Amino acid sequence: MIKFFRKIRQKMLTENKFSKYLIYAIGEIVLVVIGILIALSINNRNENRKNQELVSVYKTELMNDLLLDVDHFEFHISHAKEENKTIDSLRTILNRSSSDKDTLNNIIKQSLTFFKKEHWIMLATTEYPLISDNTFQSLQSSGQITLLDNELQEEIVSFYGYTRKYSFMIQEIISSKNEIYFEYINNIPAMQSKEMNIVNQNLYNQVWNNVDWNSVQIKFITLLNTYYELNLKTEFFNDIRLYKTNIMIEQLESDLKK
Repeated sequence: MIKFFRKIRQKMLTENKFSKYLIYAIGEIVLVVIGILIALSINNRNENRKNQELVSVYKTELMNDLLLDVDHFEFHISHAKEENKTIDSLRTILNRSSSDKDTLNNIIKQSLTFFKKEHWIMLATTEYPLISDNTFQSLQSSGQITLLDNELQEEIVSFYGYTRKYSFMIQEIISSKNEIYFEYINNIPAMQSKEMNIVNQNLYNQVWNNVDWNSVQIKFITLLNTYYELNLKTEFFNDIRLYKTNIMIEQLESDLKK
């Protein structure tokens, strides 16, 4: 094809047909430009298709992260409710007319074992409210968040801003729970078990005789009341996180179906 056009140009030049050659040259330039524009159009379509495929991948990964968060939030809500259910059981026992200080002391003695499972055992949770935001962090650090439409960008950035804020609040709640818990157990000898048989039962019972029961009783009641209130706050903040997360999941699902 190139040789064909070259021969035509040479023929026109030898025949001194400059005007025809000029028209031909312009036509050839137009053809080249059209070819370039077609190539660019095809390339742009391919790039747009690749970008759309990448956007779909990112939306799917974002949704998978959010689904992990849903499980995480539901765990925290369930944990808080279960802990308050335990506290309610303790309150029921302690509110009985037959209950006295010995009843309270017996509950306290059994409240610290991490090995023997009883329905009234209180354990401070170490499950911090982390969020699964790896995809969001990757989008931000790589700058590819701009592949998403402006409205979705703003919603995702705003969403993770709120999520981090609520996570910080819940983390503060858990820190407060752990602080009061460890302040309490520092005043009481932990119950021994077969796995941790450090002293014999007789010696263990004697150690309990040295406990300042008045102080321990106050700390234990304070722990129950504080835990209960903090668990209600944990439920509240996690309910908000769960609600916002489910809305974001629904939006991403809707976008992926388009």
